[in-house]
Amino acid sequence: KAQTTQAEEPVKVVRHQEVGHKSLLQSDALYQYILETSVYPREPEPMKELREVTAKHPWNLMTTSADEGQFLGLLLKLINAKNTM
Repeated sequence: KAQTTQAEEPVKVVRHQEVGHKSLLQSDALYQYILETSVYPREPEPMKELREVTAKHPWNLMTTSADEGQFLGLLLKLINAKNTM
């Protein structure tokens, strides 16, 4: 999405840099705070490595963001899922 300034030069507006992220949050700063204080500290090292490698892959369109992955993991624990795909 591009906006124009008074000089009519396009200014690129970027929302949430993470791959696969969709959010109701309107603030990039708030989303970054949530990631840094809640999501990333609880993320297992193998998941972090996979997330970073996947973000660089050209076919990364169907990935799940770190916060979504953590939420899905919580839901799986709550329903005591035995088999997941």
